Amino acid sequence: MKKLILSGVLAIGTMLAVQAQNVKFGVKGGLNISKLTSLDDSKTLAGFNVGGLINIGLNNSWAIQPEVVYSAQGTKTSSSIFWGLGNISSTTKLNYVNIPVMVQYTIAEAFYVEAGPQLGILASAKLKAGDHTTDIKDNMKSIDFGLGFGCGYNFDMGLGINARYNFGLTNVFDSDNIDHKNSVAQIGLSYRF
Repeated sequence: MKKLILSGVLAIGTMLAVQAQNVKFGVKGGLNISKLTSLDDSKTLAGFNVGGLINIGLNNSWAIQPEVVYSAQGTKTSSSIFWGLGNISSTTKLNYVNIPVMVQYTIAEAFYVEAGPQLGILASAKLKAGDHTTDIKDNMKSIDFGLGFGCGYNFDMGLGINARYNFGLTNVFDSDNIDHKNSVAQIGLSYRF
């Protein structure tokens, strides 16, 4: 299934590149502020994202930008437990290889808005509580579907700044009793060749 989806994304990108006026390759990276929704005491967790992109200019206003991005996400929680220890905090760290395909519309000369779907492939999942770390990947779904929207500005020298919000559409846990979705705000830099 993963190979089929990835092959489809690459095929669409190739067809668009043939018709495109301008194709630029690039790299990007930045800060993630993430959490899981529907947790009562969920707090944000800082992480990072880094990856590559292909910007396919269809005309002066429209572009499609597929990306492959490694993204460190997750959430923090704290629970009050009567063990004489007070609040015990835990951190859930979820690492994904995300494949967003963003449709970009240039509003002004270098300022754009974007929106599009995202496929996330779970690379690792760990729960840390106190001094104990547990691998919870077997309890998680391996695929996460989401939507992203954002904006950015591209400078003449190839450097760009961007902000994006990604919200998950699927439950990250492999259980019907728990319904938590990814919620990730990103800010970052990109460089297009």
